[in-house]
Amino acid sequence: MSINEKIADRIKELRKEKGLTAEKLAWFSGLSKSCVAYAENAQRDVKISTIESICRGFNISMSEFFSTFK
Repeated sequence: MSINEKIADRIKELRKEKGLTAEKLAWFSGLSKSCVAYAENAQRDVKISTIESICRGFNISMSEFFSTFK
């Protein structure tokens, strides 16, 4: 599994856990819905600044986001 796929899975997991739609996550993150969709579907390499924004949208730290990665 690639790092992009791991990031995508983690975004999906957190989004479902927090009961957010992709649109709401985009709003809370200050990103476009398409940017969140690209990250969640592993369609592009995800910039660290995008992950940081997504973490802000989830109201979690980046270390919490990556805590499940091995």
